[in-house]
Amino acid sequence: MDEPVAEQMIEAEYTLESMVLCPNCQEGIENIHVVRMLRTKVNFVSGLPRRAQILVCPECKAVLAAYLGSLI
Repeated sequence: MDEPVAEQMIEAEYTLESMVLCPNCQEGIENIHVVRMLRTKVNFVSGLPRRAQILVCPECKAVLAAYLGSLI
């Protein structure tokens, strides 16, 4: 298994308005961490973005199914 996300790799931290349970570790979390995802290799012309972000649980570092953005 890979090493957990190092603190220096966390791009941002967001505080939630209400505590939620992590679906992986079942811990109550009040903050989520944002980690940058960078495309490093592709063998075809891709229309997908070169950069993106994923949200992770600060306790177990599992990827969370969540959306980071705003409604226009």
